[in-house]
Amino acid sequence: MRPVFTRATILILVAALPPIACTAGNNAAPTFERVGHAVLADGSPDLAAYSKLAPWPYTDDDYLYSGCYPHAPLPTEPGAGRCFMIVNLSVPERPVRSATIHAFDETLSPPPPADHPVWRRDYPWPNLPVGVPCQVDWLDPEIVNATRPPTCWDPGWNTQTHYVAAVPGRLLAVNMERFRYGSTRQPNRHGVRFYDISTPARPELLSEWDAPVSPPDAETGVYQDARGVHHFNFHGDYLYVGTEYEGYIGKILVILDVSDPHAPREVGKWWLPGQKTPEEDSVRDWVQQPLFSRPVRELEGGKFSRHVGMHYVTVNGTTAYLAYHQAGLVLLDVADPTAPKLFSRINYLQPGAEPLSPNVEQCRRAAQGQSAACGNTHTARLVPGTRLLMVEDEYFTCPFGHVRIFDVENPQAPRLLGQLVLPETLACDPAIPMQPADKERFPLRGPSAHLGNAWNERIYLTAWYGLGLQAFDYSDPSAPRHIAGYTYKISDDLPTQDPRYGGSDTYDVIMGPEGLIYVSDGTAGLRVLRLNNAKHYRR
Repeated sequence: MRPVFTRATILILVAALPPIACTAGNNAAPTFERVGHAVLADGSPDLAAYSKLAPWPYTDDDYLYSGCYPHAPLPTEPGAGRCFMIVNLSVPERPVRSATIHAFDETLSPPPPADHPVWRRDYPWPNLPVGVPCQVDWLDPEIVNATRPPTCWDPGWNTQTHYVAAVPGRLLAVNMERFRYGSTRQPNRHGVRFYDISTPARPELLSEWDAPVSPPDAETGVYQDARGVHHFNFHGDYLYVGTEYEGYIGKILVILDVSDPHAPREVGKWWLPGQKTPEEDSVRDWVQQPLFSRPVRELEGGKFSRHVGMHYVTVNGTTAYLAYHQAGLVLLDVADPTAPKLFSRINYLQPGAEPLSPNVEQCRRAAQGQSAACGNTHTARLVPGTRLLMVEDEYFTCPFGHVRIFDVENPQAPRLLGQLVLPETLACDPAIPMQPADKERFPLRGPSAHLGNAWNERIYLTAWYGLGLQAFDYSDPSAPRHIAGYTYKISDDLPTQDPRYGGSDTYDVIMGPEGLIYVSDGTAGLRVLRLNNAKHYRR
């Protein structure tokens, strides 16, 4: 299907912004104020690596839930990335972590150390016997020297649980995805676990759903399609899941009936034509590239290099909005969840499809002068009560990801209205065009958009990785503009000044009680902010 766009008005934001008009009696522009930080039970700063927050868009009264992010440069606790957290907000400015639940048994099945040779691709004992618990002495010289294999393998060691979704007061879903992507010869869990959170501080495991996966390759021992579940969201009695699945290339959409959370059932699925293999190999017009932070380019024979897969989904009414990595935005009719039907697809990441995109020139330079498209459709969230869909691109090389605003009143013909871009998003190093121009400012993450939330009917907040939290006025969606930002250094909260914590790694944002804003960081910490001078703000 060819992409169709109106000539959208695109505003590239610059450092010098026009003056902001305010209502009488309020002459100040909106500003962020930091009012708190998550702490541990002993009152010390909580420096865990937080990730996706739930429920969305508001906290569960006095609680929120977060996955544990796996990629901190200096994990602050054992098993970082292979856990999720329950956070008590009874003192809103000082959240306290009530519980940390790991994917493995910390006592009976301690994981191998991060630098243990068992994690190597060439470890001589592939596909170890799976068992729980695994009482293994990882310091045994014979095991370290690979002269004797461990007695078993706990799949929880290799399973990250960094994404959560919640039905407030009732049910929590936790993803299960391969932790060490390169260690594919040892099994990991690959599905969703469901927990009863009627008593939030003491979640009770109810069930587990695992996606079907292929057996390991007979010659190499590698698991081909067992990476597992990434993002998902609830809608009514259903959980909409993005997962790898036996017989498909990349992640597809799977719909689970969770009306009985003790026994979740797969009831439907959808995939982009070409993903099913080998049945659809002849219609696939792309070559799957392993990374999405590389430009989409045309190859010989009319095919394109791109990373295709169902990354993120939200549902409103009977319409599902799918962010499909480098295949763009997909809208589905899910009036019957057992038989999703395509409404429309906007493939704005096809080279030449979006000539007015603000990143066209930088993308061409990153692609060594070739026609290309740079981006990765990460998130699609409808602003509650509106027809506006905020679509965030997560792209880790320059030009970094930004935000598009679509009108989806007619799901069969979405219209691009405007784009949210910051100067740093487009500031590439002339010598290495895929790197940020100011590397010292972004030691942890580049300035890419990630996850956002509408603060009210005119202000949208976006976690912008290395640029912290950013606020935009979207009351005129064809001309959104930047109005406030909150940037920080993680090292300000650390007992030691490690240079690797010089910048931010801002991951997600949700709203809480008393107008507070909770901002997670994928390297260290959960910060509590307030947006001042915004209640009566007018354009």
